[in-house]
Amino acid sequence: MNLADNIQTLRKTHKLSQDQLAEALEVSRQSISKWELGAALPDITMLPRLSQYFHVSTDALLGLVPLDEAYCPSNSGTREYWAGRVAYLKRTRKTMWNTDYMDFLIKQVWQLHEPVHVLDCGCGYGALGLLLLPLLPQGSTYTGVDFSEEMLQEGQKLYAAAGLKAKWVLADILNFSPKESYDLVISQALLRHVNDGVRYLEQMTRFAKPQGLVVTMECNREFEADGLYIPGMDYAALCEHQGLKKLWRTELQMQNRDYSIAMKLPHLMKQLGLHHIGCRMNDRVTFLEPEQADYSQTLQDIADADHWTVEKSTQATERDIAYFMNHGMSRKEAEEYCRQQNSIVQYLKQHSGDAALTKVTGIVITYGWK
Repeated sequence: MNLADNIQTLRKTHKLSQDQLAEALEVSRQSISKWELGAALPDITMLPRLSQYFHVSTDALLGLVPLDEAYCPSNSGTREYWAGRVAYLKRTRKTMWNTDYMDFLIKQVWQLHEPVHVLDCGCGYGALGLLLLPLLPQGSTYTGVDFSEEMLQEGQKLYAAAGLKAKWVLADILNFSPKESYDLVISQALLRHVNDGVRYLEQMTRFAKPQGLVVTMECNREFEADGLYIPGMDYAALCEHQGLKKLWRTELQMQNRDYSIAMKLPHLMKQLGLHHIGCRMNDRVTFLEPEQADYSQTLQDIADADHWTVEKSTQATERDIAYFMNHGMSRKEAEEYCRQQNSIVQYLKQHSGDAALTKVTGIVITYGWK
């Protein structure tokens, strides 16, 4: 009866007649009527279509969770989320770039042979500037803008220790109005974390001088989800992410947080009027095995960054399952994803000191001139 009631409730909430819903689902009006009366059940293959059409989970459709449960947005684009994640950024940025490839991009691809004024949007603690400044022509300047005061304070300390000069701006990029324009406007792992990444790209383009260069460096979540191999574990199982696909689609629909923006950026740049647009991939692949000198620290950094240090308790797992279901997963998919993550924790614990892995982030580098 929950299913019957829910179909009727959703139809009326969307102000649809039985005829209109029947046409949308390519069934007869009599079928809709029978479903709502509880005289017949939709074919099992119809449940995903109903769920997708009404933008609810199948669990909500079946009455396993409240139908009117409010969507809880991902907060990864908020100041509060990043306030305590300096250590996380430090761990993850270690495995993004080989210095020689960045040098190649600067000198051979972007042809930056004269000093440039750089604006790093969503800079965090300035990890990108620490990499760029020693490679850019002498006389280049770096300005980092971020809405996290904690990140900027850490950046100031690190740059002072490295003997590098930088200007730091505490601001949300969407509300930032610089008095000058920049030769190179760049961002790293920004646009997929925020709502409406296109607005951020538009703003970055405004910050660039005429003939200035706009560069984005973004991970496509599909690439990342397929980019882990741990010898001794089933690669196919490690890469299974059907539930995540539903979560990503839900976040895109509900809050315009685009997991696939990396693939769209060259087209978006063209729409904004940039020219000579090009794309590259970063060249860094983390291959880790016990004989390496930095093995223990690198493995710890990866485990900490991906939350593979402690197996989740039943209570914590239930909290995660509730969140994932709220973001579009079925309970089965949420449970399977939690089991997958716990299995990695268990394996790394059981093979402490001899676990190996290959990890590919798959960052798409997109660039264009104004």
